[in-house]
Amino acid sequence: MSESIKVIMKQKSIPVLVDFCLEEKIEFSVHPQAFPDNDWEINLMVRDIKTAVVTGMFLRENRIDVAGNEQPKLKKPAVKKSKEEDERLLAAVKEEPNIPEKGDQGLF
Repeated sequence: MSESIKVIMKQKSIPVLVDFCLEEKIEFSVHPQAFPDNDWEINLMVRDIKTAVVTGMFLRENRIDVAGNEQPKLKKPAVKKSKEEDERLLAAVKEEPNIPEKGDQGLF
């Protein structure tokens, strides 16, 4: 197993990842991004499962996202109302509002 994990980071965050790679003896390469001038692409070479797990834990702990691994946003399930609630809401809509008669309007 020789896989590459691609991470895109800002320049100010790179030292944290480089220190981790040096401690864990993980081979890495760094390339500047073309469009955003301050973003850098870092490829981490993962050779075994232990290194992959440790790297994943480090990336998650430091809130570093892996490029190309965007998670889809989950849709919230629709809340179903019970029949009693529907009937109660329909009854409230059908009721006529209390409109005071002309003689009971008060001072004005």
